[in-house]
Amino acid sequence: MAADESPRLLALNCGSSSIKFALFTLGLKKTASGMIEAIGGREAPRLRVAGEETETFGDPGQGHADLLPRLIDEVIVPRGGLITGVGHRVVHGGEDFDAPVRIDQTTRQALARLSPLAPAHQPHNLAGIDAVSQKLPGVTQIACFDTAFHATVPRVRREMALPRAYARKGLLRYGFHGLSYQHVAASLPSLGLAEGRVIACHLGNGASICGLINGRSSWTSMGFTPLDGLMMGQRPGRLDPGAVLWLIEQQGGDIAAVNTLLNKNSGLAGVSGVSGDMRVLMESGTDDARFAIDMYVDRLVEEIGSAAAAINGCDALVFSGGVGENASAIRAMAIERLKWLGFDLDPDANLASAQCITRHASRPKVFIVRADEELVIARAMAEPDGV
Repeated sequence: MAADESPRLLALNCGSSSIKFALFTLGLKKTASGMIEAIGGREAPRLRVAGEETETFGDPGQGHADLLPRLIDEVIVPRGGLITGVGHRVVHGGEDFDAPVRIDQTTRQALARLSPLAPAHQPHNLAGIDAVSQKLPGVTQIACFDTAFHATVPRVRREMALPRAYARKGLLRYGFHGLSYQHVAASLPSLGLAEGRVIACHLGNGASICGLINGRSSWTSMGFTPLDGLMMGQRPGRLDPGAVLWLIEQQGGDIAAVNTLLNKNSGLAGVSGVSGDMRVLMESGTDDARFAIDMYVDRLVEEIGSAAAAINGCDALVFSGGVGENASAIRAMAIERLKWLGFDLDPDANLASAQCITRHASRPKVFIVRADEELVIARAMAEPDGV
C-alpha cells in the first residue's frame, strides 16, 4: 500500500496485552488506525486495521518488543505518509511528569526508573519509544501520562494511612487510565454535562473508575500501581495487604513469583481458570467462568458506590473501554444493582450500545463514550509546544 507524503502524526498506545496505533493529519483528522491484541498469550497475536480483515500477526508468546518494529515497517509506514511526530501513552509519570513532555535520553531513563510501579505496562511503553527511535530516527517523540489527569485529586485521597514520610518519598495513589478519562471529560459538554458529578468507568483488560466534578478528577479507584481497585482481566484489584504478605510467605519469599501472580495470573483469568477476556468468559458457560463474571460485576458496583460517596452524588455514569463499550450484559447487570441511585435502563438502547442507554426520564443518565486515547495523544502533539 503506497502512502502519500503528507505530514502525519502517529499516536502509539502500548497496553498490557495490546498495541493500538492511529495516524492523524496535522489538522487531527484520523487517516488510519488499528491494533494488535492478545500479545504475550497462548494464542497468536491478532492484527486489526480499520476497514481491513483481521489477520494473525506474529507467534504465540511474542511480546511488544518483538512486534513493534514489524508493525512500524509493515503496517504503519506504508499507511503513514511523512511521519513528523510520534506520541506515546506512558502509564506512569510519577510525581515529576504531570503534562506531556518531549522524550530525550534523560526522559527515557527517568521513565525506566518508574517501571517497578507499573511492571505490566511501563516496559511496553518504553519498547514503543525504542522501536520508534530505531525505525524512525530523528522524529520528535512525546510522552503523555495516564497519571497526569489525576493530579487534581485532593491530597487527602492521594496519600495513604502510613507515616507521611513515605508520601514524601513518592508513595501515593497516582491513579491511571488518565488519557481515557481526559477524552471522557472532553466529551462531557456535548452530553450536556459540562458541569456536574460524573462517574466514568474505563473497563478493558485493565479497569478503573474516576469520579469527576466539573470535568476534573476528584477520586479514582486505582492507586500506587495499576493493581488496585476493580477486578481486571489478569489483575485482582482491591486486595488486603495482609493477603499479599501471606502469598509472599507461601512462595518462600519469592517476590517475583507473587508479582507475576498479581499482574498476570489473577483477576478474571485466575478466578475463571479459562481466560481474562470477557468475551471468552461470556461464551464459556463453566461454573467458574460465571462466578468470575459475578465477582467482576460485584466489585464494579461496589466501586461505583464508593465513587458516588466520594463526589457526593452522581449526575451521570459513563462506560468506556472494550468491556464498557461492548459488553451489554455486564452493563445491564451493574445498572440493575444500581437502581437505588435512580438509573432506569433502556434495554433496547443498551443492547444496541447506543450513546445513551437509559430511558428519557431517568435521572441520572448512563452514557457510552468510545475510548480514544490516541486522539488525546494527537492533540498533545498538535499543541504549539508539542511537535
